[in-house]
Amino acid sequence: MQNRILRSPLSLVFAALALMMAAPLRAQVTIPMAALKGPSGIALVGLFEEPPRLAEGLVEMSALPSADLMAAAILGGRVEVAVLPLNMAAKLRASGIPLELGAIIGNGNLSLLTTDPSLKTLADLRGKELDVAGQGATPDFLIQRLLREAGLVPATDLRLAYALPYPEMASAVATGRIATALLPEPFATQARLKNAQERLARPELPLLVAPLDIAALWKASTGMKDYPMTALVFRAGGKLGAEGRARILEAVRASIAAVVKDPKAAGLLVEKNGLGLPAAVATAAIPRCNFVFETPAEARPSIEALLAEFLALAPDSIGGRLPDAAFYGAKN
Repeated sequence: MQNRILRSPLSLVFAALALMMAAPLRAQVTIPMAALKGPSGIALVGLFEEPPRLAEGLVEMSALPSADLMAAAILGGRVEVAVLPLNMAAKLRASGIPLELGAIIGNGNLSLLTTDPSLKTLADLRGKELDVAGQGATPDFLIQRLLREAGLVPATDLRLAYALPYPEMASAVATGRIATALLPEPFATQARLKNAQERLARPELPLLVAPLDIAALWKASTGMKDYPMTALVFRAGGKLGAEGRARILEAVRASIAAVVKDPKAAGLLVEKNGLGLPAAVATAAIPRCNFVFETPAEARPSIEALLAEFLALAPDSIGGRLPDAAFYGAKN
């Protein structure tokens, strides 16, 4: 299996891209770059497979298991380029860490999953419990906006629960231990797959469905076509110059395009590179992950629309203010 993976067409594509983008390499200089295990790791699997070689040095990839560890690595100066949740990037910028947005690489990928056949609209959640992936994160503030649009007061008209870790929440909604959950990818796909497997042994278990399109509800509420979730950022004043940044962004764009084009091959590489997901789950999740490559200028309106919700509900979650123009590389 190992040899087949190494010789996969997608692996060869990444190797060819790395050679095309190779630059003269300074001796023993590394550019530390980190992604989170899960969706952002999937998007960057091409860089894990073939790290770019830049004039400044060789990109050294790592995959971290949590956003908190990513923040610690950035605060400690151990990461030059990072992929992390957008609101965390904004908060770090507001705290004085000189982060600059390189691209948005993941847009909305939330699914409201339920085994409750009576749930047809958000208003049907009145008096019920909704498990939400991540208190104080994008799913939390986004769903609170949408619940208010549906005429519900989140604090009193239903119960928002945050206690379960993402994998356990996926398992619980898949097996009927909880009725409804708001989950990002790849956990939503994990839940769907587990529900299908469980129903083979337990036909009485209700089918897990997604009765509502969260992205469509967000568009109707805000006028924005989507909501950004994952940001790639550079640390200003580090080892990378303009050409090095451009080469990394080119490699990221190429990786995303290859992953979207061939999810099966990408899934094998995700498992091979230890990015936290079995090949089958990664392959099934990729079409729902909503990978994109949007420049700071392209993404700024949707970024500000989403972060305005953070600012309204919990200003400290983004450092008390929207990112300044310099975050987007703008002069003013």
